[in-house]
Amino acid sequence: MSMDNKSGISSRFVQLCAALFALIAIKGLAHAAPPQTLALQVKEGKLAGPGAEMIRGELAKAQFVLFGEDHGFADSPIILHAVAREARPLGFKYHVVEVGPLSTRMIRETLTRDGIPGLHKLVHEVPLGIPFLSLKDDAELAGDFLGADSKGTPFLWGIDQEFIGSPTFHLKRLVEIAPNDPARAAAGKLLAEEKEATGKGAQDKFLMTGFHDADFDALAAQFKGQEEALNIIAELKESAAIYQLWMSGRNYENNARRARLLAKNFLAAYKGAAEPQPKILFKMGVEHVALGTTTVNTVDLGTLATSIARTNGQTALRIAFLPIGGQNTVFAPKPGNPAAVQTYEAKEAKEFFASIGLDEAAVSKEGWTLVPLEPIRQTLDTKGIDALKPFSRFALLGYDYVITTANAKAGVSLYGDQ
Repeated sequence: MSMDNKSGISSRFVQLCAALFALIAIKGLAHAAPPQTLALQVKEGKLAGPGAEMIRGELAKAQFVLFGEDHGFADSPIILHAVAREARPLGFKYHVVEVGPLSTRMIRETLTRDGIPGLHKLVHEVPLGIPFLSLKDDAELAGDFLGADSKGTPFLWGIDQEFIGSPTFHLKRLVEIAPNDPARAAAGKLLAEEKEATGKGAQDKFLMTGFHDADFDALAAQFKGQEEALNIIAELKESAAIYQLWMSGRNYENNARRARLLAKNFLAAYKGAAEPQPKILFKMGVEHVALGTTTVNTVDLGTLATSIARTNGQTALRIAFLPIGGQNTVFAPKPGNPAAVQTYEAKEAKEFFASIGLDEAAVSKEGWTLVPLEPIRQTLDTKGIDALKPFSRFALLGYDYVITTANAKAGVSLYGDQ
């Protein structure tokens, strides 16, 4: 018998064992009590239902609320906005969003000066320039975290890379603050090229796609000694490098570098807060704020924040919004409105709920359903957890609670909302 055949037999044996363990886990759950499900609603902006009482109990112990989602839903910011109202009297003053620092500063200034109508104008000016806060409910949530603490640290923190369509905003600022005609001309040329590319939806012509480290260094040389300009260029340089790793298929390096950037920006804001142990609400992609290794093989912000909270004798309340179905809003480079509403396909979420024994019939028809995960971990134990598919294992171990619905609502884009 050849080594190749032995290898094939061994591989099939491993697969058979994995399937057997999965079957054992599912059968075990079939004989166990079904997962606890608690109805959760938002009425007049406030949490309601049995799920609300459980969340309130957790908030009292928490330093951080880590709310993970797939993007583009109205449900997520509506729920978290209600959580924020409950958390404010407990000292939660800060909100972390998955937006770049430059864009977040612009958004803070716009919301402070002109409110949601001002942000609506920005979205029309550069349709693909603002991620996630270009959705009405997300923007309204962010609008409750304006201002700054006694040390001047804003209450709204953007800690991500700058969005792929955002350079139009930032190049425009470079033109405004250019120290001389050559610098103004250099930034102006890039601005004109970026407007043309984004207007056509030609992603291969975007600054983030084709501008490399040496190009950014040459631009920075035109702005020598200009602190604000150099900061803008540095942020764009790092963001472009991260995007280009993804575009070239180097996905692990892309995700690892992005995780390091999130940690760096978060810690800078955290250390700058007036309070030594600031209480913070995060709203980010489901991969970023879970505990443990993610499905893209990184250790991300959720592990860092959980460790900080534990060091401080507090907890990190991790909640994942995983709808079974419904609609969400997605963004893509194209002329005009980049936002489109689509039917949400939730294969991994459905597999997860099947693996923990949740009957879709138990999901609330009004509002949402809150599912505590710790009892399920105890029921499955190590063998059952090991038998789960990667996403199901990630979700079960990475979060304390899951909120679900069979009819998620798409986020309302400010591009179309008047």
